[in-house]
Amino acid sequence: MQLHRNKKGGMLIDLMVTLSIIALLSTVTIPYLRKYQPNLKLNATARNLTTDLRYAQQLTITEQKIYQVVFDLDNDAYQIQRIDTATTTIKTVAFESEVSIKQITSLTDNKVVFNYYGGVSQSGQIILTNTNNVDAVINIKPSGYVQLE
Repeated sequence: MQLHRNKKGGMLIDLMVTLSIIALLSTVTIPYLRKYQPNLKLNATARNLTTDLRYAQQLTITEQKIYQVVFDLDNDAYQIQRIDTATTTIKTVAFESEVSIKQITSLTDNKVVFNYYGGVSQSGQIILTNTNNVDAVINIKPSGYVQLE
């Protein structure tokens, strides 16, 4: 009979221990996740940019129209544009606030211009950075090959 009376108290202690463990895990993991979040955003942005560069390249090949990706260093953004009788913007992308363009090398006027065969007018490199000072590098080869490092 004594066991039944202590069962309610035991459940309360179990509940308190469980809540304490959850609180402890939250205190440890939430700051870590906040610190790691800019890295996740940088990786996602770099992958998306790589995909968009390949998309512009593919559009150039299939439509036999010149496409370019133009970078706006002041606003940390880029546009995919079709060059025909008039320049048409196909897509505009602004980076998350944690991600910015650190440097663009060897690309005149900060743009990648694809030719009808999928190559580029100039090879170069785009370096993105985040608030944790972690970089992502995208290389553009003369053949048009786009590589995310």
